[in-house]
Amino acid sequence: MALATGLSGVFNYLLHGAVKWLLASSSSSSSVESHQIETELKKLERILVRIKATLNDADDRESEIRDASVRLWLKELRAVAYVAEDVLDEFCYEVLREQVEAQNSCERKLVQAPDGMLHKIRLLRWRFVEIAKDQEALGLLEEDGQSDMRISTGYFKAMEEDWQSDMQITTYHFENVSDIIIGREREKERLIGLLSSESKDGRIISVVTIVGRGGIGKTTLARLVYNDHKIQNFFDQLGWICLSQGFDVQGLTKKVVDCITRSQCYLANLRALQENISDEIRGKRVFLVLDDVWNENKSHWELFLRPFKSAALVKILVTTRTESVARIIKTMPTFNLSYLSEEQTWQLFRHYAFGESIQDSNLVEIGKQIIKKCGMLPLAVKSIASVLRNRTEERWKKILGTELLESVAGDEIFRSLQISYKRLPTYLKPCFLYCSMFPKNYRYHAEDLVKLWMSQGYVQTKMIGWDYVKQLWLKSFFEGKYEDKYFDFTLYDTFHDLARFISGNACCFMESDMVPNFTGELYHLYVGDGVKVVDPLLSMKFATLRTLIVDCCAENILSAFDFSKAQGLRALHLGSRVDDLAHHFSYVNLKHLRYLSLSGGHFERLPEWICSLYYLQNLTLENCPYLTMLPQSIENLISLEELVIIGCKKLRVLHVSLCHLKALRKLLLCDCRKYYY
Repeated sequence: MALATGLSGVFNYLLHGAVKWLLASSSSSSSVESHQIETELKKLERILVRIKATLNDADDRESEIRDASVRLWLKELRAVAYVAEDVLDEFCYEVLREQVEAQNSCERKLVQAPDGMLHKIRLLRWRFVEIAKDQEALGLLEEDGQSDMRISTGYFKAMEEDWQSDMQITTYHFENVSDIIIGREREKERLIGLLSSESKDGRIISVVTIVGRGGIGKTTLARLVYNDHKIQNFFDQLGWICLSQGFDVQGLTKKVVDCITRSQCYLANLRALQENISDEIRGKRVFLVLDDVWNENKSHWELFLRPFKSAALVKILVTTRTESVARIIKTMPTFNLSYLSEEQTWQLFRHYAFGESIQDSNLVEIGKQIIKKCGMLPLAVKSIASVLRNRTEERWKKILGTELLESVAGDEIFRSLQISYKRLPTYLKPCFLYCSMFPKNYRYHAEDLVKLWMSQGYVQTKMIGWDYVKQLWLKSFFEGKYEDKYFDFTLYDTFHDLARFISGNACCFMESDMVPNFTGELYHLYVGDGVKVVDPLLSMKFATLRTLIVDCCAENILSAFDFSKAQGLRALHLGSRVDDLAHHFSYVNLKHLRYLSLSGGHFERLPEWICSLYYLQNLTLENCPYLTMLPQSIENLISLEELVIIGCKKLRVLHVSLCHLKALRKLLLCDCRKYYY
């Protein structure tokens, strides 16, 4: 269940919003109500500072909190915090609307607070006061989680200095540490030898399995083999597919087609998909990696393999956590990955904790005790070592003595990863947990993820967002090759499990036949490819929803959504086949929306209501084949920073009003033929 984590970003936004409120009200109106609102906001601001500090203490003790009353307190606090966010947003929206009306006319109007705003703020402040009264009784202190100091007038300055200090540490880490592989050289060479040779028994299809527990290094070893030049040169067709959520034969077959053709396949029939594979690989050498397989149904496996018989040679490398899976599917010896030796584990830890720097003898001794307690699992060792790099001896001792390492509950890898998460700076935690709304092995695009973070108020600028991505990568939470301009990555399975555990029902995803039980308050939802069942969506609580990403046939899914009850959305992505935007959103005011992405839509024009989204920062229109023009009043999107239009081949008219978008930092037009102003 999500506790304090994730609320920190909301409270940062609330404090920022309160200040914006005060500035706007004091400069735009002199009414009695405005002065009353200003007074109430100042009181609310002081309460928010206290509660945010308390949340840092609760978050730092996440794993220790077992008291149901504390968990209920935090749940109530989260609910009120999001309501407060919406209330502040409503007034700031009026500020933006006044700016739009002012630029469209010569007459300047005063900002008018929405009806009942003063009553709403007083009610919120009262609810926060009531909640705050309970914190002392529940044993929660007012602490800044970054610097472990009591709240004071220097709170914000201390937080900023600690943030800047962490920037310097991670930059040094990035420049001096590179990934290394220790203790798997022998397995790598044996696997390459088996895979890059003809089958001695004349088999066309051979399957090799790598078996080991989570975090032991199965995927890392498979990636080393897959990227080796001998493998790349030996085979004609190669593909890497992650499973983890299930073994849907049709869905898996479609992914194979996508891999070997390097293009998206729209066939929906298993027989047609298998014929496509059979024709594509006929007479060729094929190598596939199936990562994280859990299927123990032999008939499903045999059905999946049918189309591969047309190839000259097929080698499949499977990673799995269970020996029973390996027994069902293997045709060649199983590689059981064991723990690294104590010396190899120390080499790995030393590399990530010290790099090339001189090793302090005290830290060496503490480090050797730490690796024994975290189970000598490579992922856990790498993760904890990355956290400890350039930290003080006191910090090392604190981690060594933490109860998480001493706990007998759960397995070693999970406890070790909890340590890494616990030591993340407060501002990174909601960013990491947000990733749990996507399925395992989801391919994250850093550029898009940063925009989504911005929509939730976790980061204020793209530059800061990219730095957060970099920090999480440096701390080994993200897996991928980092590049400044373009970065795709995944979450390690075990980190994904951890994020799901902590975020609880706040983040959910639907994919293929995997349908979650929508209980509690849902804030972020991802609907993936292959989802056909919409009944569970009908019972979902829309009021709290902040993110909705639909990556499947959106027209079918949208019929199950009542957007009139989901007006708190900050981010909305509709993946394909939206015929009539006006129909689905005719009576909806998505005034809080910051991120809007429409892909594959079958509409000719954007509805005018989009031009009243004054908060909108990012608008993406991709592969909308019938879109002919943008609305003239697009100039009203005064917060729009990025406008991306790709593959809209019938787009002809771009209004000169685009030149009036003062906040616009990026305009990308790609594959849109000719257009006129």
